[in-house]
Amino acid sequence: MALSRGLVRPAAFEPLAAGFLVVVAVAVTLHHVRDDAATTDEPVHLASSVEIVRQGTGRWNPEHPPLAKALAGVALTGLAVDPAASPLGERSHAPLLVRFLWKNLVPGERMLFRARVPFALVLGALLLALRAEARRRFGPRAGLLALALAALDPNLLAHAGVVHTDLLVTLFVVLSLGPLDRLREPSARLSGVLLGLCWGLALLSKFSAPLLVAVTLPLLLVRGRPRGEDLRRIGGRLCLAAAVSVAVVLAGYVAAHRNLTAADAKALAEDRLLRKGASPAAYRASTALSELSPPASHAATGFLSVLLQSGVGAGPVYLLGRVSTGGSPLYFPLALAVKVPIGLALAALAGALIRPGRRTALGLSAGLLLFLLASTRTTYNIGVRHALFAFPFAALAASALLAGDPPRRSRLLAAGLVAVSAAELALVHPYELSFVNAAAGGLPAGRRYFADSNVDWGQDLVRLSRRAPELSAEPLPAVVFGGDLPSRHAPALSAVAPGDEDRPGQLIAVGEVPLAVGPELLASKGAARDAERLARLRDALRSRGTRVAAVGGSIGIWRIDRPPAPEVSPPGTARRSGAPPP
Repeated sequence: MALSRGLVRPAAFEPLAAGFLVVVAVAVTLHHVRDDAATTDEPVHLASSVEIVRQGTGRWNPEHPPLAKALAGVALTGLAVDPAASPLGERSHAPLLVRFLWKNLVPGERMLFRARVPFALVLGALLLALRAEARRRFGPRAGLLALALAALDPNLLAHAGVVHTDLLVTLFVVLSLGPLDRLREPSARLSGVLLGLCWGLALLSKFSAPLLVAVTLPLLLVRGRPRGEDLRRIGGRLCLAAAVSVAVVLAGYVAAHRNLTAADAKALAEDRLLRKGASPAAYRASTALSELSPPASHAATGFLSVLLQSGVGAGPVYLLGRVSTGGSPLYFPLALAVKVPIGLALAALAGALIRPGRRTALGLSAGLLLFLLASTRTTYNIGVRHALFAFPFAALAASALLAGDPPRRSRLLAAGLVAVSAAELALVHPYELSFVNAAAGGLPAGRRYFADSNVDWGQDLVRLSRRAPELSAEPLPAVVFGGDLPSRHAPALSAVAPGDEDRPGQLIAVGEVPLAVGPELLASKGAARDAERLARLRDALRSRGTRVAAVGGSIGIWRIDRPPAPEVSPPGTARRSGAPPP
């Protein structure tokens, strides 16, 4: 940023700097993407993306709306990819997904990279949208500061390299802030329509969008409490926005599920709402709605399935060293506290303390508090990605530090905090997905807090396979949960063989998720034998092993130090000479 008015004119400098930062952010994202393995959710998102674009049948992954997956599917245009077989009637989808991603006509790595590229571009659009909003509120220097802090945020750059829904819904939430703020203006006649478009596209991106829309509503009070004609105007335009958003959602489902048959739609509703959701009422509501509007029924099946699953959870979860069967109201506050970059947090605090930014910061804080209160009953520990909007919101609050024509001390402080953010990103790259700020202990400390996508989503398996020959002359036994398989990376990696955990000196690589909660997860899915084997391995590592190295923040390298102690017969059971062995 320009620290002296005499060096570069802000009007000329700001667009150039903004463009440079966007390019840097996208380039850093693509750099870590090239070595990121498939994460746990990406195979099913890719299967759904191809199905949406090429078949329009909507049988895969109805738990997520189609827009983000359609972006990935469009990016795969031109590749000779066989769509995944229908999951309906299959007890296990894993073999279908392995066949689709890793045994297709095109290498899975190529499919994965192509499908991820649009999300790096979504990051660029998000940065520009954030700049425009901060610029509108506080001026050009503020817009550049907001963009810089977001462009250097490891959380945003991490999730810009994954095929999923969270970054796209964040983009539309940020885009909605301008039309929302202009609802009271008599001349802003299209504000309701534009707001509805943003809401509709957000709803087509993620089913949690209604909560994220609610999070933005406190910003209506930034200009003061609306009264009289302003209040009526805002109310009418909000109703218009709601109607437009419904139309956008229905149009999206018409296009995405254009060839979904009534029989398949019914089978999906039975599977998600009756078998998994155990809710005859939800099933009856979805089927009744199908008589009026099949696209609305398709959307309702997905939305209701998410609500029902949220009520029962996804099985065992891990937080702060404890495994439990339910979520914690502390989860999202803790996740945001340990994963927010220090530079961004300090900048947001500084922006909130100065007069021009107080009301905006109060509105943003109220929205975040609303999200945290609504999330107190969560049954999932599913990553800070579900609160990804909080980071652009923090950057918007921080931008007030350079509102208008700021004094030199404000510009120096802003430049210093941007430098801190740049250092944080440089120190964690290419392990952005496991980022933990220095105040919380940094990258190695993540496993003390979480065992989920905050730390380990399977993303470092490729890096492990490349490092394995340096660690062991023999294939390195590995247990990693994700969208890729250690067995695909032979001879560098191998499965853990029976007895590996009993050989002194044996090195074994284990992801933080399988180490922390793997046996419990496997047991909850009915894989009792695998759960027992992993539990034995975990016990051996904890009682007779030493963690000697790591790959990023998601995989530990362990060494077995000694064999198990010999079994001791209970007193009085000594075997007599000639007696058969027990």
